[in-house]
Amino acid sequence: MAKILENIDVCKDYFILRTDFKTKIYPGQFFMLRAWENYPTLSRPISVYDVTEGVDFLVEKRGIGTEILEKLEAGDDIKLYGPFGNTFYANVDEVALVGGGVGVAPFHYLIKEIQKLKPESKITLYIGEREELELEKAFEDVKCHIKIKKGGFITDIIDFEKHELIYACGPEIMMKKVVELAKARDIKTYVSLEKRMGCGVGACLSCSCDTRGGRKRSCKEGPIFKGSDLLDF
Repeated sequence: MAKILENIDVCKDYFILRTDFKTKIYPGQFFMLRAWENYPTLSRPISVYDVTEGVDFLVEKRGIGTEILEKLEAGDDIKLYGPFGNTFYANVDEVALVGGGVGVAPFHYLIKEIQKLKPESKITLYIGEREELELEKAFEDVKCHIKIKKGGFITDIIDFEKHELIYACGPEIMMKKVVELAKARDIKTYVSLEKRMGCGVGACLSCSCDTRGGRKRSCKEGPIFKGSDLLDF
C-alpha cells in the first residue's frame, strides 16, 4: 500500500500521480495500479514516469479504472504491484525517443537516467499528440531536444538520417511505422509494447506477442523488445 502525495493536472485527460512508494526502479518498467476493491476486476498497468520522493506515474484517463485514479487526492491510498518488466538501456551516447500519447511516459525517467550516466549524450524526444494536448508540459524539467507533432504521423518529423538508435512507445501502428522506416536505414530500434495486461506477472498470457524467439509475454519478457525481433512488425 502506498499514499498519494500529489495529483497534478498536465493537460486534457492526462495527470501525474506522485506516490510515496520507494523501491529501485529501472527506466521502462511499469506497475499494476489499483485504488478500488472489487470493480474493475483488473488493476491498471502504468509505466513509471519518474522517481522523486517515491514512484510517479503519468496517466491518461481512458476508462473506469483511470477515472478512479484521476479522482485520487493527497493522502489517499493506492495499491502498487511491481516494478515489472525489463528496461531501456540508458548508457548511450545518442538516442531518439519517439512517444505517441501516453507512450511518452517512460521517457521522462529514462532521460534523467541517461544524463546521469552520460551528461554529454545527445537525446531527441519526439512527441506525437492530439491537437488539444500539451504533453510537452510533463517534460519541462528535463533538458533535451524536443520536437512535437500535433495530429498526423509522428514519423513525418523524425530525422532518421541523424539517428543510429531509436526507442519508441505508443500506439502499435505508430511503432510499426517507426520500426519499418528505421529498418530500411539500418537503424536499431527498441519498442515498448502497450499490450493489454491482465496480471502483470506472466500468468494470464493476455499480452503475448510473436517474436523470432517464439511467443513472449509483454509483461514478463518485455515490455521492451528489439524492433527487428517482433514478427508482426
